[in-house]
Amino acid sequence: MDTPASSALWRTPLRGTAAANAFVLLGAAATAVYFVLPPRAQAIWYVLIGAAAVGALVLGPRWHLKADRLPWYLFAAGIAAWVAGDAIFDYYDVQLGREPPLPSAADVLYLAGYPLLVAGIIVLLAKLGVIAGRIALVDAAIVGIALGLAQWIFVVDPYTHETGLSLNERIFGGAYPAMDILLLAAFAQLLVSPAWRLPSYQLLMASFLSVLVADELYAHYVQTYALGSWIDVFFLLGYVLVGAAALHPSMATIVARERRAAPRLTTARFLLLCSAFFAVPITLLVERALGHRIHATLLGITGVVLAGLVLLRLVGLVRNEERARRAERQARREAENAQRLLGEQNRELREFDRLKDEFVSLVSHDLRTPLTSIVGYVDLVLDDPSLSDEDRQYLAIVARNADRLHRLVDDLLFAARLQAGRLELAVSDVDLAEVARHTVETLRPRAEAAGVALQHELAPELNGSFAVVGEASRLGQLLDNLVSNAVKFTPEGGHVAVRLSRPPGRALLEVSDSGIGIREDERDRLFERFFRSSTASERQIEGTGLGLYITKAIVDAHSGRISVESEEGEGTTFRVELPLAEPA
Repeated sequence: MDTPASSALWRTPLRGTAAANAFVLLGAAATAVYFVLPPRAQAIWYVLIGAAAVGALVLGPRWHLKADRLPWYLFAAGIAAWVAGDAIFDYYDVQLGREPPLPSAADVLYLAGYPLLVAGIIVLLAKLGVIAGRIALVDAAIVGIALGLAQWIFVVDPYTHETGLSLNERIFGGAYPAMDILLLAAFAQLLVSPAWRLPSYQLLMASFLSVLVADELYAHYVQTYALGSWIDVFFLLGYVLVGAAALHPSMATIVARERRAAPRLTTARFLLLCSAFFAVPITLLVERALGHRIHATLLGITGVVLAGLVLLRLVGLVRNEERARRAERQARREAENAQRLLGEQNRELREFDRLKDEFVSLVSHDLRTPLTSIVGYVDLVLDDPSLSDEDRQYLAIVARNADRLHRLVDDLLFAARLQAGRLELAVSDVDLAEVARHTVETLRPRAEAAGVALQHELAPELNGSFAVVGEASRLGQLLDNLVSNAVKFTPEGGHVAVRLSRPPGRALLEVSDSGIGIREDERDRLFERFFRSSTASERQIEGTGLGLYITKAIVDAHSGRISVESEEGEGTTFRVELPLAEPA
């Protein structure tokens, strides 16, 4: 299965196709011009078109590939051999007015081009992961034998039995169809590979197909062929298409393909193997229909070989299926074990969390009693008029820190009750404006000591119209947490504003500051228990991370909603919306 990342590597590039498109258009125009030129010019023009294809096969990989250029250079070498053979053939035909002898240097170059092209396809298929292991080789053998059977019976054998041909003519004349068998078998493997999805490889396969068609036509019309024949359309088209394939940028996409240990039995590959398997009976029927000599021995041997290869292929499929099932069972067992371990870990984590809450609750209860005593006795001592100013200052510090510890213990106990789901409210109609005024007046000395301006903004016409259903002490705790945080996180010289407004059907409470702000990636976690922002930790600002957690719990208990807007370094605004009490 292809991963998302690997699928992305196969997307066809949309840019850089101008060179390939221009090569196709110019090649088509050059092919048209070829047929209106005189014979001498035709020979030169033919070679120039082939040379342009060789140049494209060399330049294209250098433009689009940083590595894995070997297949395209092999294609370039094969086409170059054909172009050199064309030049020699045209020299004999145009300059000397006769066909080259058989064999000639042109035949050697022509025949040398085929193995180079086949080698290029094999190297390309290896990079695709298609040629990997016995299964791919069996597929190639099945297709190659089936194609070779048809090519031998209908092309090579009739040519070798034709009267009036010398031994050299029989050998070299039959060598071309034999080379076509190799090229066609390699072409068939490229056709069923993943490469057919990309324009560059579609052009490459169209080029090979055009050459194969041209070779078959040439074998049938070799006696009447001459330079400028209509068969040259397919030869020239093969040159043009292979050059365009090398210039298309999608050629670079194929090398990043994930390798596979063995090719999958895709629909295209299955149909190709079925066609190869039925090659023997189809060939026999065609021979009878055309009245050809029946090659009974060859057909029988080929049928047995193909049947054995297909059986071997089926054995491979069965083994692959068994391996896949074993791997699936193993993966299922591993998944079940992982799920069991994960369940056990979750149970342990929940137990640890419960024990932690119990520990916090017990410790908080044990701390609350001595703290209450400390606060009470300090207050009694402070009432003594005989205390010196220095002693009174020391006791004030003790009282202030004891109050701080007392508030911390209250927060821990309250958080423990929230975790246990034991938050209960003594509800009544509460004037939210009065709660806000009281909170601001209570915290104003702390704000002035920190150098922060604390403002209370309430429109006069809305005075006394903010009755909500809730518990006054909890609403005061909610507002106290928000304003205390705003003062704590606002540098000296900043300001904090508490605003009240009344949108339709609800009361809107806003606490804004010009403080240090909150990072965007941390805002979603603000209301988590014990969470402290990285800015607070870096600046060593005191706190436990319970204030906003408790605030949200109180808002939720009053059927309200809380939200936050913040800009790092600019300030923060908390908004609390509470439903208004229905009028009596």
